[in-house]
Amino acid sequence: MITTEIPSPVFSSEEIHQQLQRIFSDSIFSVSDILKRFLLFVVDESLEGRSNQIKEYTIGVNVLHKPVSFNPRQDAIIRIHAGRLRRALNQYYREAGAMDPIHIAIPKGSYLPVFTSNCKTGSLEEVRRPNVGVKIEEQPTIMAGQFMVSGEMHAADDRLRINIQMINTDTQEEVWSQVVEYKISKTTVFDIQDDIAKKMSAVVEDFYRFIKQNSSASSRMAVA
Repeated sequence: MITTEIPSPVFSSEEIHQQLQRIFSDSIFSVSDILKRFLLFVVDESLEGRSNQIKEYTIGVNVLHKPVSFNPRQDAIIRIHAGRLRRALNQYYREAGAMDPIHIAIPKGSYLPVFTSNCKTGSLEEVRRPNVGVKIEEQPTIMAGQFMVSGEMHAADDRLRINIQMINTDTQEEVWSQVVEYKISKTTVFDIQDDIAKKMSAVVEDFYRFIKQNSSASSRMAVA
């Protein structure tokens, strides 16, 4: 498995801003000025070559208009809004933006935007590698009526990034996620499929183990 960063495809500033307008016109974002300002700020800073300045402090001062004395170590407000932004983007691309040409994400552990071709519009062979038959799509699985496991895949040249998530469908909160990256070739396609299946299976098994343990604990408390 390859864990190095995937190089983002080259998009023009105009193309990315057109994608932002699609995102901002959706009801998820149109009702939240903070989320729109947050996303626009980190995108513009990245496009202007100032990625190294995208930090909690600069976001707090420029997006939330915090005073220069703002201390992100003592105030978690940026991390809270970053979580809201990631969930909003995930929901947008699962629904209204499923067929948009550019996927914009803010990976966990960073505030830097990542721009990738949204390969859910077709298969990988149509986009990058005509000799590799891996289909890029989202495969959600609803479990216990409340949780959903989904995988979002994005390709760039011969590399593939997969973001696997478990979402609480009642609160839209992300309760678990993992990003895995691979280098694609004719000989690794089935290995990738097997590895993804194992990871998803492990998530489902852990989930049902958790449910069973908590159900047993609740039953013992009820009897007592």
